[in-house]
Amino acid sequence: MPNDDVQLEKIAYVLASEHRKNIILFLDNEYHTPKEIGKAINVKTNHISNLLSQLRKIDLIYCATPDLRKGRLYSLTEEGEKVLDYIKTHEEKLKN
Repeated sequence: MPNDDVQLEKIAYVLASEHRKNIILFLDNEYHTPKEIGKAINVKTNHISNLLSQLRKIDLIYCATPDLRKGRLYSLTEEGEKVLDYIKTHEEKLKN
């Protein structure tokens, strides 16, 4: 269960967008480029860039290779992993 209001706001923000939620789920303990993320969740790369920027601003993902112009790799932050755990638990409960 989330332990503070900020974490709850981040969870609500992610759940309010199927695309943001899918990015968090796709990045589950892995590194991916924006192109890979877009292809996996069926969203155009330019929109993926905007979504990644939004998620970076609230510290749910980070760019592991910020000095690269192309092929940057993104992954979850510790806070992003907490949100991922919540989403997985929440979706599992909805299935039952």
